[in-house]
Amino acid sequence: MSTTGTASIAFYLLCSLIGMGPMNVGFGILMLFYITARLRSDPAGSVKTLDIPGARPFVMVSALLAIACVVSLLAMHWWPHSYAGHGPVLTFRAFEKLWYLLIPFLFVSAFNTQAAHSLPALNFLRRVWWGTLLALLPVAIIQFLTGWPKPQVIPTNPDHFHAILFLGHHLSVSSVIPFPTFAALAVALGAWQRERRLPWFPTVVGLSGLIILFLSYARTAWLAIPIGLILLFTKYLKPKVLLASVIGMVLALGIASQTPAMKERIRNSMGIQDRFRLWEANLDYFRHRPVTGIGWLATQEMSQYYFQEKDPEHYKEYFWGHAHSNYFEMLGGTGLLGLLAYLVFIGFTLRFSWQTGRMADEAGLPGWGDFSRGLTIALVLLHFNGLTNVTFWEGKVIHQQMLSLGLILTIRSLLNVSGARK
Repeated sequence: MSTTGTASIAFYLLCSLIGMGPMNVGFGILMLFYITARLRSDPAGSVKTLDIPGARPFVMVSALLAIACVVSLLAMHWWPHSYAGHGPVLTFRAFEKLWYLLIPFLFVSAFNTQAAHSLPALNFLRRVWWGTLLALLPVAIIQFLTGWPKPQVIPTNPDHFHAILFLGHHLSVSSVIPFPTFAALAVALGAWQRERRLPWFPTVVGLSGLIILFLSYARTAWLAIPIGLILLFTKYLKPKVLLASVIGMVLALGIASQTPAMKERIRNSMGIQDRFRLWEANLDYFRHRPVTGIGWLATQEMSQYYFQEKDPEHYKEYFWGHAHSNYFEMLGGTGLLGLLAYLVFIGFTLRFSWQTGRMADEAGLPGWGDFSRGLTIALVLLHFNGLTNVTFWEGKVIHQQMLSLGLILTIRSLLNVSGARK
């Protein structure tokens, strides 16, 4: 792969852990490289994305999800449902969010534009991604202690602050950081299982990611960490070691949960009742529009009018917002059509990622198999977080989710191209 191409993709991976603005700039540079490379290079020297095993059904389930969202928008526009005399407004923003579904295919296409693509090039990109995470650990520690550069106070522990990095919110951290973290941990544990050695770089990166997730002080992250570790341990540890590790982790978590700061954070119910009310609102949207919902991305706008109709005297005291759950969001916003398309997309991508790990093992590249399984676990945790947070269309999170799927597609493309260099 050319130096320009490698640098373009590496810059995008670096930006994907920084913030929304850098992510879009990084992706714009990646697109510019891809377009210019296609104009200059011989198409015969490129790997066609649709020739990658599993790419065609991947395109189909992505298109199905996009179509379901567009149908809900058209239904919203032509047959709107109103609350308190207000109906949803169709804007370009709703359509704009759907471009994220193209990222996996654009990512692998950019990587495969030139015939010199190789596993060493992909390994370099992976190290840049992990190195960025490692560099963010001091930022997380400083933020937790001082709140720099943008304090997000922890209500139950006002002497410290959520580690939000430069992503703007601790819930974004809890959904973005698991991708490089668990990919690194899986590679480290895979090496330990096969060779009885822990490679220092992925080990340090993985541990750094776990520290950042803990310092985010997001309860979803605190639940996701042990779930992810148990999934990893189940794959890579022998039964006796697995049992001892799980027991040790449970005991450690039990002791930690009794410290005053963590105990108060866990027991604090702030935001829970607000979520229940928003889930009720989305169920009401679904009851009125069971097939297509009230409209893709219209749930946040319409929550104000839902509460206004329900309680006109006190509606300003309610919390207005999106559903704070991927599943209620899709049910209320896109109806059964959208929810089913979303569940199909989740099921397919999880299976696709896990199968890629097995393919890498069979090709004699177990390290890349570990990497793929780590990304699969991160996807599981993302969808777990989606039970109580909207992680599907949140820009910073979906960038990370889709580029990770792009990495999976890239691994598949290299496993099935005869000229790929190991």
